[in-house]
Amino acid sequence: MSMKRTAPLAAALLCVGMMSAQAKQNSCDEPILIGTTISMTGPLASLTGNWDKMTDAFAEEINKSGGVMMASCNKRVPIKFAVYDDQSNPATAVSLHEKMATVDNVDMFAGTDWTFVVTPVSTVAEKHKIPIIGGNVATPSAFERGLKYFWSVPYPMTFNWDANYFDMLKNVDPKPKTMFWVTQDNPVYKSVRDVWAKKYEEIGVKVVGDETFPNDLKDFSSIVLKIRAARPDIIYINSFDNVAAPLLQQLRQMRVKAMGVHFPIVSLALARQTKTYGGTEGITGVIGWVPGVKSEFGDLMQRVLDKAGVNMFESATVMPRLASYIVAVQALEKAGAVDKEKLREALTKGSFRGPTGPINFDEKGQPDTRTLVTQHQGDKVVVVWPPDLSTGKLQWPAPSWQ
Repeated sequence: MSMKRTAPLAAALLCVGMMSAQAKQNSCDEPILIGTTISMTGPLASLTGNWDKMTDAFAEEINKSGGVMMASCNKRVPIKFAVYDDQSNPATAVSLHEKMATVDNVDMFAGTDWTFVVTPVSTVAEKHKIPIIGGNVATPSAFERGLKYFWSVPYPMTFNWDANYFDMLKNVDPKPKTMFWVTQDNPVYKSVRDVWAKKYEEIGVKVVGDETFPNDLKDFSSIVLKIRAARPDIIYINSFDNVAAPLLQQLRQMRVKAMGVHFPIVSLALARQTKTYGGTEGITGVIGWVPGVKSEFGDLMQRVLDKAGVNMFESATVMPRLASYIVAVQALEKAGAVDKEKLREALTKGSFRGPTGPINFDEKGQPDTRTLVTQHQGDKVVVVWPPDLSTGKLQWPAPSWQ
């Protein structure tokens, strides 16, 4: 169940929301209201297809059993979402979170995505002392501000971003010796490069190229020529999928070769866009969970995704959003009351059950989440690392890039 809006209500309603704020605390007589924004329009809309329907489906699944158990009143209380379109715009997201805090009178925020959006939004949560559990917020700098009401569950943080891919490269044969980085001008991806380029150097994978490109670049020919001249063993495409589709097309057109191409946010949408030229065949990526991988929440997630018509491989960034909802429900149960301070206490350095294992928050609100490494093989996407969770065998070196 959700209430959906695309614009704030009249300013005259602000006082109504503020007057009801105190009365609602510790009440079990109305649904627990969780506020969120989704980038349904704007440049990031291609990443969030049907996420509003998925949010509805999640609430329906939780409410099947009556909702969240509240120990303070010894009963289950249903959850409800207030959902708005932030238009992929930080200023819009801030305005909408102000509205949810003062007019909608939400009990908590969950799911709001993207470091550049959530960084200013989290200050709204802090001002109103409303806990917020973000989704895709992976940059450590977002957590370095001493906030007391901010947590997030990206899959993963940048310092864990390549943990399993890194381990995979240490175990492949033949071992790669060089890597070329192509990075979107985005705080998350620049942070990934800053952290992991150094780590790869430590295991003998030398960086032989490092290019950063603007979000609206369409002609990557000069970068492709540099890659071809450098002849790297690994081409690391460090960006959102739709932004770098022209790069992948041009690499294929110019017949660039490599042991492997790694594109963390690789999707079936990207595969379709580039199919004429060989598409995503052989490319490795990362993902938080896939159907078929054993998980405590596997059945729940599959039902929610199926109801909403969301395909994990079409929407590679969906897992953090779902994980934020899963953690929110557990945090409410731990708090045992519809009380923002008790909820904050439950989340502070808290431990929760996640889609592929425990989620432990540190004192800054950062989680210890990790991803699975996938590879596109024919018409399938298979998990190839770590071995104990794999659903297929890694093809190495990638045949389609030889």
